Amino acid sequence: MITERIALVMLDGEVPKDANDPHHTRQFYTSIQAFANVSLRLCEEGKFKKLEQFLAVAFKLFKEGNATVKNAVVNVYLFTLSRSLDQQPGARKWIEPFMPAELRLEYARLHYASGM
Repeated sequence: MITERIALVMLDGEVPKDANDPHHTRQFYTSIQAFANVSLRLCEEGKFKKLEQFLAVAFKLFKEGNATVKNAVVNVYLFTLSRSLDQQPGARKWIEPFMPAELRLEYARLHYASGM
């Protein structure tokens, strides 16, 4: 199971010793937001092959992560990436084939939940 500490290493984050954040949750959420912002920039620049690698990391975190890690992938990473998918129809055509089915399902839940 991937914990916040392991996920930080996967996202190339440093793992400092912080008595106030023993599970590294706060730092993990900051790192996943930065990871999402880079993914968004890749999408906007049309670098979909590199984005595919980022989606693979996000999927691995989602598939093997604990509840906090999964929550961050859905509510931070996919939410940030959905901005580009919703605003650029061409981006959706390029990104969705690379997005694993489980992440596509979570994206659909995130996207359609706002309409309720």
